[in-house]
Parts: sequence; structure tokens; C-alpha cells
Amino acid sequence: MKMNNKSGLILLAAAAGAVIVLGGCATENGTHSKVVHNLSPEMLSLTHRPVDAQNKTSLTWNADKRMIWNDLSRAALTDRPSRLSKYPIPH
Repeated sequence: MKMNNKSGLILLAAAAGAVIVLGGCATENGTHSKVVHNLSPEMLSLTHRPVDAQNKTSLTWNADKRMIWNDLSRAALTDRPSRLSKYPIPH
């Protein structure tokens, strides 16, 4: 039995198609149910990863703790001299 080029190409294409159909898209852990409810597991919000949110929170708490002293001095009226004197007081 002699095989010509055309039948050889058809046989090769059929074998390649069988490999692609039977195992081309198989993965070990990639089931649809695992990713359908969490499409972006590395993101915490729309624009931040968990580490970005933690950094933002740390910067905010740090700034708030440092600014509380300015707020307390304004509340205690010790942030500047009184303006009630008729004499100029340097500030």
C-alpha cells in the first residue's frame, strides 16, 4: 500500500487535531468553579492590592498621629500669641 503526500497530510492533520481536542486545554486545578466568584484574587479593591491598602492605611495613621499635636495646641490656644494686645507681638 502506497501513501501519497495528500493522504499523509490528512493523516497528520487528523492526529494533531485529536491531540488538541483530547488534551490541549486540560489543566490540573483550573476548574471554572474555582475562578468564577473571584476573577482577580490578587486585588482587594478596584485599584489596590492588599499590600497597597495596608501601606495607605499605615501612612494615614502615621499622619493622623502627627497632626493630633497641631490640633491639641489649637484647641488649647497655645499655637500662637494672643491678638488682643494693643502692642505688636512677634509670631
